Amino acid sequence: MSDRFLLYIDILGFSNMVRDEPRKVVRVYEILDTLNVHTRSDFKVIVFSDTILIYNSQPASATTESKFCVQTLVDCAEDLHHRLVGQDIFFRGVIVKGDFEHYKRSHVERFFGGALITAYHAEKDIPSLGLFITDECKAFGLFQPTAAFSPDLSFVFLCHGLQSLSTLATRAWPINLGGSPGEDFGFHVPWDVRFLKDIYSQMRAHSSPAVRTKFLTAWDLYLQRYPRALAALVQHDFSVRALATSDWDQATKALEDKIKYFKRIGSGTDLSKSIQETSKSLQGKRIWRSKRPAPKGPSM
Repeated sequence: MSDRFLLYIDILGFSNMVRDEPRKVVRVYEILDTLNVHTRSDFKVIVFSDTILIYNSQPASATTESKFCVQTLVDCAEDLHHRLVGQDIFFRGVIVKGDFEHYKRSHVERFFGGALITAYHAEKDIPSLGLFITDECKAFGLFQPTAAFSPDLSFVFLCHGLQSLSTLATRAWPINLGGSPGEDFGFHVPWDVRFLKDIYSQMRAHSSPAVRTKFLTAWDLYLQRYPRALAALVQHDFSVRALATSDWDQATKALEDKIKYFKRIGSGTDLSKSIQETSKSLQGKRIWRSKRPAPKGPSM
């Protein structure tokens, strides 16, 4: 089998979506269908249920090719990350290197390999969300900053906007950009702020303690890297102007338009109708089971 680089992504809370929020399931699949990676011939995508696999179709034969593969997979994860901001949909992903094969027979598709097994077990053991990368893959280099998370795994910060602003900040936030539009220094800053706001809200308000822990872990990773920026955001109720007192109207409007667009995507399609029917059926079964009389015990 051939060594490849594999991005393994798990959509979090998917079973609850199928049961309780079928429109969100449609949204997930429609958003996945818009990813930039589909325009490439050198990378392939597999989607089954709540799992997405992206890998290089031709094995990398040189260090420069390996570096390119790693960076491309990180960019794929970042592309999905930006599309999910504001949708109340989150993922956990990991990039690994190893043997992986995918080919089609007459009636079935086969995909298997050590990389898939490694990624599956690594992803399931991560008590957080976001993107992670093995040390072996990280050694090839990537543009995004990282932080050590566990033996052989690092967290990848998908926050170009915040990272760009942080290089300009000395100690105090907000930054004075001299009247220049904030978009000139970090167009995706509003995306980063909205993402962090949602993380902060979920780590405090989610009904499940286990899920709150995942959001708390992600927040702590960002807090360790950008302590003053996050403190300013919390203090000012996650206003983008807490980071830079500039005009953010263009970027903020772009974010709002994207959120609205992706919330409506897939509405009214055959997939939407089918999934909603499935959800109604599951809910009906739950109601029926809850109303069944309890079995009587033996007479005494």
